[in-house]
Amino acid sequence: MTTTGSSPTSHQDESATGNDKDASAERLIRQIGRYIRLLQITNEAIVCADDRCNIVVFNQGAERLFGYPRHEIIGQQLTTLVCQRYRATEKHRLAALTRIARESKMGFKIDRVRCKRKNGERFPVDVSLSQTAFSGHHLYTVIVHDATERLVHERRLTYQVEHDELTDLPNRSLLNDRLSAGIARADRDQRKLGVVYLDLDKFKPINDQYGHETGDCLLQAIARRLADSMRQSDTVSRVGGDEFIICLEQIKSEQDAIAAASKISSALKQPFQILGQRIEASASIGIALYPEHGRDAVTLLRHADQAMYTAKAAGGSPQLYHSQSV
Repeated sequence: MTTTGSSPTSHQDESATGNDKDASAERLIRQIGRYIRLLQITNEAIVCADDRCNIVVFNQGAERLFGYPRHEIIGQQLTTLVCQRYRATEKHRLAALTRIARESKMGFKIDRVRCKRKNGERFPVDVSLSQTAFSGHHLYTVIVHDATERLVHERRLTYQVEHDELTDLPNRSLLNDRLSAGIARADRDQRKLGVVYLDLDKFKPINDQYGHETGDCLLQAIARRLADSMRQSDTVSRVGGDEFIICLEQIKSEQDAIAAASKISSALKQPFQILGQRIEASASIGIALYPEHGRDAVTLLRHADQAMYTAKAAGGSPQLYHSQSV
């Protein structure tokens, strides 16, 4: 009987193949180990995920930022760190980003992702994501930056750009935006919109008599009184030294606009107590209506301004724009 056995060459091939696999595995482990040690020593918050979006690396910076200890979060889905509402509203965007991350070798950034800490606190982050390959294996590295201070700074700058420094009212830039939006709403709701242009009477003599500090305080007091006299839906703005403009939304007729202007006039006639001085103020007021007196913000403002000069010349009650006003 002949016994069949494996040839020495066959054993050598299998042994060599096994050694190659073991050596490759060891090299991969060493490569990943060095990479992970590098991630652990940085102060940046870094999270790594595998092809199934499971978290496989969670460094010390990530522990500090998210409040999770490493042993609790490893193996969880990467979206565990994203707040539920953001996951729901940005579901398709997140799916697209996951696909891009897998298909693209180039890194990319995402701003204003809403994340949550272990204690439930929500906060915005900016994310940089890149793909790293280890012998055919892919690791997705996410560098996470808390964006709270950046967004607060941006909002502060935006507020300063859009508001008057002295009175804190919307300035002309923000007024124009509000007017354009208000016109669109009025058109949609089949309502009118009023523009009330107000210029203080004899403000320069007040400045000359009492000083610029008193004049500035008077402007601040007038701004507060105007804001208190109007509805929340209206926009009270300061557009010049002693000029204010009010955008009246949700009005049904010119009588509504005239009534609002008369209310403003009466409110301003109540004396002001400024730095120990009793100061009386009044204003000339012009009114323009959408759509009768203009179908865009520029035209409405110009016609309200013209109506204001008519009121100043007449020295009386608020004036509605008419084509012969000038």
